[in-house]
Amino acid sequence: MAGKLKGKIVTLAKRNEGEKMTAAELMHHNFDKIFIELDPVKREAMMRNAYTEDCVWIHPGGRLVGIAAVNEAASEIRKHIPEYRYTVVGDIRTMHNVGMCRWGSGLPGQPFRYTGTDVLEERDGRVAVFYTFIDSGTPPVSSTE
Repeated sequence: MAGKLKGKIVTLAKRNEGEKMTAAELMHHNFDKIFIELDPVKREAMMRNAYTEDCVWIHPGGRLVGIAAVNEAASEIRKHIPEYRYTVVGDIRTMHNVGMCRWGSGLPGQPFRYTGTDVLEERDGRVAVFYTFIDSGTPPVSSTE
């Protein structure tokens, strides 16, 4: 998918494995590819290209360390809301190796079910630390809600 970053178009699909990404590109990759992937094996392969092995994800439910732990949590999220998508709201703001953006999640074409703010720190072109804040609404616990 393509995202507009500081006036230039970046096509994430053309990224070569092992190529470094900026903080803004990593955020788009999280929303557009990693956290919507239903297959945990495919998701983990993408994460190994985009996350440091010792990555940390801090979110309202706790603190996770390592790709396997983050992938397991993402699998649990996708199990409950497989059809939900994430949409970046506004611009991704960056400063040095840190990116921040607001986002919304819900069924495609419908109002957001919940919103949040993510902050990530990039190290050597990969996600090192990732914070998720839930701003409004409550993530559903099942896809039947």
